[in-house]
Amino acid sequence: MKQETIKIEGMMCGHCQMTVEKAIRNVKGVQDVSVNLGSKQAEVSYDPAITDSAAIQSAVTKAGYKVVD
Repeated sequence: MKQETIKIEGMMCGHCQMTVEKAIRNVKGVQDVSVNLGSKQAEVSYDPAITDSAAIQSAVTKAGYKVVD
């Protein structure tokens, strides 16, 4: 299992937080996700044999938010 913190721009409310969490959770291979609205970050645990950081970041972008490096 791999753990990663992703910084996200554009989340303004609880609905945004839930949208991002759902988008990440729907990526095959993601085991756990916790999105913090205050810090604008997502803590993600995933199986690197199934998915990778790029796929998770793509899901965030497709949900309408920006991943910050």
